[in-house]
Amino acid sequence: MIGNYAYAEELDEYIRIDLEKFVKPESARDYQEITITGHVNGYTRGDNIVITIISPDKSEEEISTYASRDGDVYTLLHMTEESQIGNYKMILKYDGTERASTEFEIMEP
Repeated sequence: MIGNYAYAEELDEYIRIDLEKFVKPESARDYQEITITGHVNGYTRGDNIVITIISPDKSEEEISTYASRDGDVYTLLHMTEESQIGNYKMILKYDGTERASTEFEIMEP
């Protein structure tokens, strides 16, 4: 007898951005669009995902978003001429815990 078995393989949790280094926009009319992707395991549909962005001066900004029913995260972030030069840290949080992090850098024009 041959049985059909379905294995649910859990993916590693992560957060990524499409650019790890980029030059700061020089004018108010320009911006740099960053695509943020990620994954959380055990996601419950409708729950908030929080992405915390820590700037070079250690100030924090939070983005609240949702994931697909499979736990996949996709959102956009705009960096402008007002963005700080230096290294940033991005943290993916779900269900009150830090799940993944990454870093990126904004360089001088």
